[in-house]
Amino acid sequence: MTRPLTGIRADSKEGYCSIEQNAAELRKTLQLGPLDRFDARNFFDQIIPVMTVRCRAGSITLCEAVEDCPQEGLTRWNPDSGRLEFVLSGATYELLQEDHVRARSTVAHECGHARLHTDQIIRLGGMSLISQVAFHRDRNPHQACEDTEWQANAFGSALLMPAEGIERLFMRFGRHNEQAIAESYWVSLESAHYRTLTYERSLGHK
Repeated sequence: MTRPLTGIRADSKEGYCSIEQNAAELRKTLQLGPLDRFDARNFFDQIIPVMTVRCRAGSITLCEAVEDCPQEGLTRWNPDSGRLEFVLSGATYELLQEDHVRARSTVAHECGHARLHTDQIIRLGGMSLISQVAFHRDRNPHQACEDTEWQANAFGSALLMPAEGIERLFMRFGRHNEQAIAESYWVSLESAHYRTLTYERSLGHK
């Protein structure tokens, strides 16, 4: 399944396997088993304020925020506080309180940016708005594995629906049973469908 690339070139290539491992490390830290649901609401409200990410500058502290913003969510650098800000729009945060599947996906996606693209987010945070616009406009063609949005999508998918758990569900309910995935991990059928097409690559089968 091919989706159009919407991000910028990442600092490094990240394939399915490395992203799966990164997400698995976070799930282990959160003490989640292969079939456990990711608690996005608790993660945003309780985990992010005490969470750190590693980058070239060392260990960076995260903080959460809810703002009036056009995007459902974003991750940005605040040079004044020296923190990485994990931001949700007011509408998305309201949906998150209802455990809505789209809000859950947004949280998982932004977590991917925070863990995979910390250095780039810090660099962009130090640019003027004009420079940022020019940087995005003049981006060069690149592969999917180099695309920041593709990487964040892949990470979010792996965080919500780990490959080991997908394999167990397939053994129990039959291969490519998207309904079982959606119900087990509380994700949309669209997300479950995408995951059935990519999980084998996450396990290194392809």
